[in-house]
Amino acid sequence: MKKLTRLPDAELEVMKVVWQKGSGVSTSEIKQELDKQRTWNVSALQTLLNRLIDRGFLTSYKKGKNKLYDIIVEQENYLAFENGSFLKKVNENSVTKLVASLYHSRCISKKDLKELAEFIEKNTEGDENV
Repeated sequence: MKKLTRLPDAELEVMKVVWQKGSGVSTSEIKQELDKQRTWNVSALQTLLNRLIDRGFLTSYKKGKNKLYDIIVEQENYLAFENGSFLKKVNENSVTKLVASLYHSRCISKKDLKELAEFIEKNTEGDENV
């Protein structure tokens, strides 16, 4: 597998649809979903899909007249890559700084903090490394 790289916004938008639909999705199915937000040009979409293949995110194959796409990079893996990169670049690898920044800028509420605390408690029970 190729080294993960940050996707440009348009390619990420396409990948989100592919992740939602799952492997074996056709160009027309992708376009149909993307068209719900704004109209997409088929040739532009095909260019983006080819870039995603070149980047190692997708693979494609023909089935009859249709070109179908399979996922190589799962959404969870990409999110982990992006989140880790963001945390390192912007918050000096500090989750505390990230959460504090989000809270002070009113991007998250006290309710969000409570849910985060519950998540941490639930997922670290019995973990000696915490």
